[in-house]
Amino acid sequence: MIALLHRSIFTLCLLLLALPVRAQQPEAPKPAKLRFIFLDESAGAYSLKIGSHYQQISSKPYVISPVFTPATDDRLDIYKTNTTPDPITGKIERVKITSVTPPADTTSALVVVTPRPAQPGVTPVYGVQLIDSSIARFPLGSIRILNLGRVTMAAQFGSSQIVVQPGSFQVAQPSADRRFRILAKIAARSGDNWELRSDNLIILHPDERVTGVFFYSPSGMIHTFTRDEILEHGPPPPGHFWLTYSDAP
Repeated sequence: MIALLHRSIFTLCLLLLALPVRAQQPEAPKPAKLRFIFLDESAGAYSLKIGSHYQQISSKPYVISPVFTPATDDRLDIYKTNTTPDPITGKIERVKITSVTPPADTTSALVVVTPRPAQPGVTPVYGVQLIDSSIARFPLGSIRILNLGRVTMAAQFGSSQIVVQPGSFQVAQPSADRRFRILAKIAARSGDNWELRSDNLIILHPDERVTGVFFYSPSGMIHTFTRDEILEHGPPPPGHFWLTYSDAP
């Protein structure tokens, strides 16, 4: 009886050993969360083509988009909506302007789309720049300065100062007051002098981050002026501008 029991246990062990062993597969990394900004002078909304549908990500230029999380890391085609109907069909058409592939080496990124040349009335070729927004590169409680302009810029946050060259970016972690406020002054290099471009408070909570974008507008951001303002004061001159947005990853 004991021998029979031992034989049964031995047989059961052999059967268990013969079963295929499935190694636990590591979870596939999720596609990076994306935000978009379009440094474009021309009017029109921007959309991503998802399958046979279009998802609008920005209604106008110089506006940071909401977070978009792609379902896969496949290439995304970006379209711009014309503001005037097609003369033949009478329909408002969308035109593909560029593509972007979500980065596989980060959890989040800022997608900067810039027309070259960035001039009204000239058909541009759109360039794409991906900027890593992961916590490792852009910690909580910090300010990221992106100089996408044409000249050297300087940022002063409280008592700390940072100089950023064109095409570069830096991350600062200045101290805020008890209401999480930081006085931020932004200046553009003009020959041997500095021209103040922004003088405002930034709200920076410990669990948030702030991105500041310094950029050049050939039209002087004319789309932000009313028709009456332009008639009274004339068109604004070209120049450098500063915009910010905050996020809590």
